[in-house]
Amino acid sequence: MYDIKTLEKRCAENERARQKQLSKPLGFYKAVYIYMLGGIVGTLWETILNFCCGNGYVWCNGSLFTPFNFVYGVGALVIIACLRNKTNPLEVYFVGAVGGGAVEYILSFLEEAVLGTRSWDYSDLPLNINGRTTLPYMAFWGLLCLVVVFCVYRPLDKFLSGLPEKAMRVTAIIFATIIAVDMLFTTAALVRYAARHAGAAPALKLGELIDKLFGDAFMRRRFPQMKF
Repeated sequence: MYDIKTLEKRCAENERARQKQLSKPLGFYKAVYIYMLGGIVGTLWETILNFCCGNGYVWCNGSLFTPFNFVYGVGALVIIACLRNKTNPLEVYFVGAVGGGAVEYILSFLEEAVLGTRSWDYSDLPLNINGRTTLPYMAFWGLLCLVVVFCVYRPLDKFLSGLPEKAMRVTAIIFATIIAVDMLFTTAALVRYAARHAGAAPALKLGELIDKLFGDAFMRRRFPQMKF
């Protein structure tokens, strides 16, 4: 049997250990796994959402070679980077809502500025901000952040910390390399997709190869939400 002082001491020690763990940098390999988890969950979510909305089966991974949706992967990283050491639920909610909306807005703006396309447009929804995000969606981002930070990240971080660090780092480097190559080819294919739509011929042999491998029909199937 523990007396009250012993229990209080143990609780204080556990709290100090938890705060010490939260104060540690996120780390490269954990960031890679968080990106992958957020990306695959986002792909599954968008695929299920399209099916439920009557659009049929649409594999919404947003890339050429991996199942990791870039928007959700980046969103997960931003959420964790900003909120991983926060303990106040109200703070997590509001920062998550604003941060989630900002990520959605910025990525939409960059896509339109670089490619001349938009993969989502909320102009017909109430309380939208230039059609790039909406206040109700931002409220959803806040709720999602509460779940991610308190119910997903903390147990996940503890689990990852208990695995062999060297093996995790090597595996993370392999996955990060695959993701980087995928992003490179995906970006090139998207740029040529937009250029073909504008009537621009490829200036290099690489552009000709990309046009052959990733033609318009392929890109429409892989990126069905993109609108010029």
